[in-house]
Amino acid sequence: MEKTLIVEALGEGGLLLPARLERALAANDRAKLRMTALQDAAARARAPATPGRPLDAEARAAGLSCDGLDAAIASARLLDGGGYQVSGAGRLTQAILDDIAAMADPLEVAGDGGAEGFATRLAALRTAFGAGTDDILSVDILSEADLVRLTSARRGGADSAHLLVMDLHKALNRLSAALSAETVAGARTLGIAEADKPRIAAFMAGLAQTRRLIFGHPGLDTTASRSGTRLVIQNDIGTTDAHVIIIAVDGLAATVTYTDVHRSRAKFFISLFSDAGAEWTPLAERTAAGIAGGAAFHLVTGRFVATDAEALDGFLSAVGRNIVFLIDWNKARKALQTFVDKPTAIALLRTAARGAIGHRGFLEMGGPELVFDAVRRSAEGRVPYGARLDRVLGREGAARFLAEVLRLSSEGLAAGRSARLIRDEVRAELARSFGSVEEEMLAVVLRQLGIARMLAGAVAGVLDAPADLSDAARDALRSRAKRLEEKADRQIVGARERASGPFGQGGRFLPVADAAEQAVDAFEEAAFLASAARLKPGAAVPPLRDLAAGAVVCCSDLVRAVAAASEGSAGRREDVTDTLEAIDAVTEGERRADAAHRRVQEAVLALGAGDPLDAGALVATLELARAIEGATDELARAALALRASVLEEMAP
Repeated sequence: MEKTLIVEALGEGGLLLPARLERALAANDRAKLRMTALQDAAARARAPATPGRPLDAEARAAGLSCDGLDAAIASARLLDGGGYQVSGAGRLTQAILDDIAAMADPLEVAGDGGAEGFATRLAALRTAFGAGTDDILSVDILSEADLVRLTSARRGGADSAHLLVMDLHKALNRLSAALSAETVAGARTLGIAEADKPRIAAFMAGLAQTRRLIFGHPGLDTTASRSGTRLVIQNDIGTTDAHVIIIAVDGLAATVTYTDVHRSRAKFFISLFSDAGAEWTPLAERTAAGIAGGAAFHLVTGRFVATDAEALDGFLSAVGRNIVFLIDWNKARKALQTFVDKPTAIALLRTAARGAIGHRGFLEMGGPELVFDAVRRSAEGRVPYGARLDRVLGREGAARFLAEVLRLSSEGLAAGRSARLIRDEVRAELARSFGSVEEEMLAVVLRQLGIARMLAGAVAGVLDAPADLSDAARDALRSRAKRLEEKADRQIVGARERASGPFGQGGRFLPVADAAEQAVDAFEEAAFLASAARLKPGAAVPPLRDLAAGAVVCCSDLVRAVAAASEGSAGRREDVTDTLEAIDAVTEGERRADAAHRRVQEAVLALGAGDPLDAGALVATLELARAIEGATDELARAALALRASVLEEMAP
C-alpha cells in the first residue's frame, strides 16, 4: 500500500497501470459472473423445477473462492406482487457496482477520454440502487426493473450495469493493447512473470501450427497477463462479440472458458479434446441479449490438471492448435449441408480439424460454389436438378469427395497454388467419384484413334509386301475395315447425342472426336484402295510406304496426347506438357505426310512408258496416297482442337 501511495504522490500513477489493469480485468470476470448468478436466480424463481447449474468452477476461474452465488440461485423465489426474493441480492448488487468501479480505475489513471463518461454512468447506477449504504447489503428483494437495470444488454433504452461493463471491457482491451510492453512468441503480454513465458510459448506454438489455415480471415490475436497467481491467456478467435476463449493457468492446472452463440460449435469444440483428459462442465445458455445481435450464447468451462509442465504445455498447445477450426465453423457446416446431412457435415469438419486441414480454405475457394462448379464441369447431367450429392454418390461417396474438397482447398491455398488449379483438382476428384463426361468423350476419342491406328497399320502392312497379298486376304481386309468404320460411326453418334443434350455433356472435346472419326473414314477408304489395287514394285511405292508408316506414327502420337489430356484434367503441369508435346509431334507428322504425298505424286508423274504400273494402278496409287494424307490432315485437325481445349482450360 505504501509503495502504491508514494508512486501516485510522485505523479507516476501510470507505472501502476499494469497491476490496475490486471485487477480491472479480474473485476470484469467477477461482475459478469455475479450478473449471471442474478439471471440464473430469476430463471430458477420462474421455473423452480428446472435444475440449477452450479457456478463453482466458474467462480474459481474468476478468483471467487466463495461468494454465495449457488446459495443465491437456490434460494430464489418469485414474489406474488412481482419481483424476486434472492438471498444476498443487495450484496451482489453492491459487489457488481464495486467491480465496475475497479474496471474504471485504470482508465481514469491512464487519462482515457471516455473515463469521465464511465464515471457519470456509474454514479447514476449507484444512486438508482442506493449503493454505498448499509441498507443495500441487507436487501434480499430484487424487482423486475432492478434486474433489467443490472443485467440487460439491450441498447436503446435505459442504461444498465451490463452495458457499462461491456463498454468498459472494450476500453480496457484497447488500453491493454496499448500497454503491451513485451511480445512473447507473437502474443502481447502485460505484467507477466518470467515463468509464464514457456506456457505462453506453448500456446502460441500450437496456434502457429495451424495459423496459416485462417487464409486472410481476421482473428487469432492473443494477449496474456498475470492476475494474482494465475496466468491468463485470451484469444479473440474471430470478430464475433460472444465468441471468446480464455485460458487461466494456475500452477499445473489450466481452466478453459469458452463462449459461443452456436451450441453445435461449442459441442464441436469440446469434442476436439475428447482424448485430452480435460473435464468439461455442461453447456449453459446465457441471456445477454445485446451480444451478437441480441442472440443468447453458450458457455462451457474445461479444467485440465497436468502431471508435469510438459503435459501442461501439450494441453496449451492443443488448445492453440484447434482455435482456427472454430472460425467460420457454422458457415462451413451450412455449406457442407448443401450436399450431405448435418451429422455428416459435422463429422467432416471434425476430421478436417484433426487432420490439420480445416475448412477456411474451402470457404475461401467459394464454399458450395466450388462444388457446384465441379458438378457443372465434370458431372453434367449426372446430378439431377435439386438432388443432394449424397443421394447421387451415396453418403460415404459424397463424404469422401467432400473430404477431398476440404483437403485440396486447404493444401492448395497453403502451397500457393492458383485458384484455377485448385478448381481443376476438385473437378478431377469429382470425375473420379462417378466418372466425368468429358473423360468419357476423351475415351471415345481414344477408341476412335485405336480403330484408326489398326486401319493405318493394316494399310502399312499391305504396302510392305503389296505383291504377296492373296485374294482372300484382300477380302478380309476390306471386310474388317468396313466393320471397324461402322463401329467408329456408332461410337461418335452416341457422343454427339450426349454433347447436343440440354447440358452439353462433354461438348468441349466433341471437335476432337469428330476429327478422329473423319480420320477413321479416310483410313477405311485407304484400306479399301490398298486391298483393291494391284500394286507392283516401282518408284512410287517407297514414298507411299513412308506415307503409311508416318500415318501410323501420327495415330500413336495423338493417342499419347489424348491419354495425357485425360490424366491432366486436374491441371497437373507435367500432364499438360506431355499433351502439348504429343500434339506438336502429330502436327510435325502431318507435315511429313504432306511431303511424302508430294513424293508419291512426283514419282507417278515421272513414270515412263515402260513402267510396270498400268493406268488402274496409277489411279489407285494416287488415290491411296490422297486418302492416307487426308487421314493425317484429320489427325492434325483433332490434335489442334485438343490443343485449343487444353489451353482454354488452363487460361487464367
